[in-house]
Amino acid sequence: MIKLYTETCGNPSKPDLVLLHGWGMSSSVWQTVMPLLEQHFKLTLIDLPGLGQSPALEPEFTFDAAVDALLDAAPERAHWLGWSLGGQLAVAAAAKAPARISALITVASNPCFVARNDWLPAMATDTYTGFKDALNDNPTKTLTRFIMLQTQGADAGRDTLKLLKQLVKEGSHAALAPALTLLETDARASLVDVNQPVLMQFGDKDLLVPVAAADACAHINDGVKTTVYDGAGHLPFISHSKMWSDEVISFLASVSE
Repeated sequence: MIKLYTETCGNPSKPDLVLLHGWGMSSSVWQTVMPLLEQHFKLTLIDLPGLGQSPALEPEFTFDAAVDALLDAAPERAHWLGWSLGGQLAVAAAAKAPARISALITVASNPCFVARNDWLPAMATDTYTGFKDALNDNPTKTLTRFIMLQTQGADAGRDTLKLLKQLVKEGSHAALAPALTLLETDARASLVDVNQPVLMQFGDKDLLVPVAAADACAHINDGVKTTVYDGAGHLPFISHSKMWSDEVISFLASVSE
């Protein structure tokens, strides 16, 4: 199995917390909130397969293989927090290896990112297909459009967009196309099977994950706690960093008691 790139920081005497970024990014996306979390947790940041400094999956780039690679890279037991694609992968990992994950937080994530007949609070199929086709034609332009959608109409959108553009410029994106296909996975069955404490956070201005997904996720697993951040787009941990970090710290403290 491939070895994913990891970084460890924070307080070694505090609970372990794994941070997983989203598609097109790397663990550097957490840089603005790490100072808010480091004193409360021992942090393990993992670059998703084929993104950041992690190698691509071989021989097949599949969702299940990505979950296995993340479990292999993570501490033996920890809280997991995943943003966007990272949250979807974290849900699947929590269902697959419940003894490894003590609590779960997802941020602007969806167990099923692409809409289906029985799951409408998601990205329209033709929108996703068009985005996928555009990525093959012009990866740089498509990635730029993607990060603009993450901030459009949201609080602190201009500052967040400036940060994301810099992170994209610095990152490695050799496996953007195969990593994007992971978003086609339907992980709703995994969410149903998760028995750990779960907090799912959403932004009401998110153009990639409709806010209606909050109620839909709570409906398929009544143990899920949801929060909607007013004015937040796809990155509430940046636009609402203090409020967001306070909730993360409070939630994980409450489930650790």
